[in-house]
Amino acid sequence: MNAPDLGLSNAKLTAPHRIYAVIKERIIDGTYHPGQRLTEQSFADEFESSRTPVRESIRLLASEGYVVFRPNSGTVVRSWSVAELLEIFRLRARLEADICGDAALRINEDQIKRLCMLQNAIELEGTDNSEANTTRVSRLNREFHDLIAVASQQERMVSVLAKAIEVPVVHRTFRSYSPQQMQRSFSQHRELIDAFKAHDHDWAVAVMRCHIHAAKNAVLHSMTPAVAGPLP
Repeated sequence: MNAPDLGLSNAKLTAPHRIYAVIKERIIDGTYHPGQRLTEQSFADEFESSRTPVRESIRLLASEGYVVFRPNSGTVVRSWSVAELLEIFRLRARLEADICGDAALRINEDQIKRLCMLQNAIELEGTDNSEANTTRVSRLNREFHDLIAVASQQERMVSVLAKAIEVPVVHRTFRSYSPQQMQRSFSQHRELIDAFKAHDHDWAVAVMRCHIHAAKNAVLHSMTPAVAGPLP
């Protein structure tokens, strides 16, 4: 789930915000990995700019928790602890499930058709969990969840959730999935669509909670198999 679209093209953004958007997307999609050092000069060279807009973009990224400054290392991509990820998934289980329930009551036929198209695209390569396919699936999965958020018409709640969960490891959940876990996720998406077609609030809430619980355990078990317990 992304932050609300401001309706601005890259051409209309300031130089710091253009650079910020590119670096942020690279952190989210895993191009830049946790602990990787980022240098102002390398970005200034890449974007053919002075270091001033680069410095401003990195300041924005630091304020949102994507990068941190470490003595003797400079600016590095932030790492996330197990405790922090547990907190994020707890928040998702509560907020995103409520958003999903509201979406079930308000979603229209065109939005349901779009969800079906997205899910067909997600499943195009089956449960292939190669790097290329999981990157493709992760992008489409973000679109799927974003559309549910839009359908909910709960802008304030969606904004709170977006700021809380824009964590790279959350957006790369599919990289932690086995083929069996991918298939389960696909099935849960299909069941969500069924709940939306029925405009059933409670059904949608229940499926989304299960969906997030499953994602949480897949991500945390891929990091440290013993730590992922049930959500309170």
